[in-house]
Amino acid sequence: MKYMLTESEEKIIHEWTKYAGYTVRPLPSTVHYYQSTILSRSALKHAMIYGGTPEIRGIFQQIDRSVILLDRSPQMVKAMGYLTPAKQAIACNEKYIEGDWLDMDKLSQGFDLLIGDDAINMLPWSQFKIFLQNAYRLLKRGGIFICHLLVKPDECFIGQNVGDIYSAYTKGSIQSIYDLASRLNFTCYDRASYRMGWQQTIAALGEENLALFKPSLDFIATFGLCNSYFYCPPQAYFEAMLKSYFYIDEIFYPHEHDYCQFEPVYVLKKP
Repeated sequence: MKYMLTESEEKIIHEWTKYAGYTVRPLPSTVHYYQSTILSRSALKHAMIYGGTPEIRGIFQQIDRSVILLDRSPQMVKAMGYLTPAKQAIACNEKYIEGDWLDMDKLSQGFDLLIGDDAINMLPWSQFKIFLQNAYRLLKRGGIFICHLLVKPDECFIGQNVGDIYSAYTKGSIQSIYDLASRLNFTCYDRASYRMGWQQTIAALGEENLALFKPSLDFIATFGLCNSYFYCPPQAYFEAMLKSYFYIDEIFYPHEHDYCQFEPVYVLKKP
């Protein structure tokens, strides 16, 4: 499945700039946490990023540390490069490897650090175990995996009436367009698959319902080309699965918006 409904690098760049503040991109507090965690563990030299997240790549560029970028889409990775401080498709400190996160035999073991911003959420829940097994295999003993993911929202938000969301927004209990977008996604969360996503919400709610929130949030104009789906399991299920591979060193929650309570950042350590 493609992340974007376009192959054009220029179009990807244009679209991606719209997503700052939403769940597709890490928030400033998350980026600060990534930076402080990476800098405080300077011995962790051999690093890999799942995908081409520009905010993470920028951290490695600023400290001039080599890093591997692993992703199946060269168009996405190259486009994201122009949103980094280096403003290059692939910066001089980066090495891009085209590959699938579930088929990583071309990568040798021995990484000190893996980092993925919502990467695991791009896979169905049935494949989370394989993803974690691969991460475990690639890391040295004592290596860490910084894993940011979305988890299942509270039950009260799932299947909520659009009119109730509109009322909550107009009354100010939903305080930002970023939380509004997440609440619209939450109402379309699929309990069976743990899936939600921009195209799923557009299809489920339709133009008429989404038009209620204009001009504050033009959901379709903002996310119409974003094809990211997120598989968001209950947090307890994810943590139970982790125990076979890692122990939890830290958990951090970004704090800019209400939806952040469902976006933990785990620092996972290989025993």
